[in-house]
Amino acid sequence: MEYESWFNTDENRTLLAICARKLIGNIAIGGILWGIINIVWGIIAMQDTMINAGVALLGLMILGVGIEALRNPTLRILLAETVVTVILFAWNLGITALNYLTIGTFDPVGLIFPVIIAVFFFNSYRKLQPMKELIASIQPDEIKATKKICKTLVKKKLKNEPTIVQTHNGRCRAQLMESKAFFIQRDLMRSFAVPKDQIQKLIVKPDAKSLKISINHPLGKLSYSFDRKNSEKLRNWLSTNAEPSNDQPETGPELESAYVSLRGGQ
Repeated sequence: MEYESWFNTDENRTLLAICARKLIGNIAIGGILWGIINIVWGIIAMQDTMINAGVALLGLMILGVGIEALRNPTLRILLAETVVTVILFAWNLGITALNYLTIGTFDPVGLIFPVIIAVFFFNSYRKLQPMKELIASIQPDEIKATKKICKTLVKKKLKNEPTIVQTHNGRCRAQLMESKAFFIQRDLMRSFAVPKDQIQKLIVKPDAKSLKISINHPLGKLSYSFDRKNSEKLRNWLSTNAEPSNDQPETGPELESAYVSLRGGQ
């Protein structure tokens, strides 16, 4: 999909890769649960026929790959999860066809969840595949720095911080710097830096009392809404002229240190 051109900066590409690894980790948790379900179901179904041991075996494979994806969230592991979920769907499809040929009954219910899971894993891999090399290049210290920034922003009390805004649902916070805004969602699924001169273009209705911004993110469209108080903070920030700076936060040494670590000490 088309996305904002400023996502191509090195800083945003690094943040994008970190968020992609977080997404793979979350998908892995779903894979682990799906594996456990199929292991249990396969063991129970083995009472009818031993051929159902295949379901338990495939479930065990999904479980194992899911655990590895939590330890090492890469596109290679996500691809492995995708392949196994597709094989599991093919297995269920084969069993359904066999039952139809032998006893003349066709029950598509058993295919619903396998096909949904397989399609979900395939689409997730397809969406992230262009970022394969970028995801693999992320170093542990970069992930650690991003988590530190997120925790630091979450701990800040908004009423004492004129340069931090938060969406009305508390899902995302942004550190307002001199020439950019640094957005981080609490779940670390999205994190990016927006140039100050681009923020105005993202506001849906600039004259509204409560502002809303819409962003074309590489992983999907984002929409953030702010209440009146946070909207006023954002307007005040936009109304000030940005001067050349090193773009480091202004809310204390802890956040500044984390941000410098993320940018490689620049």
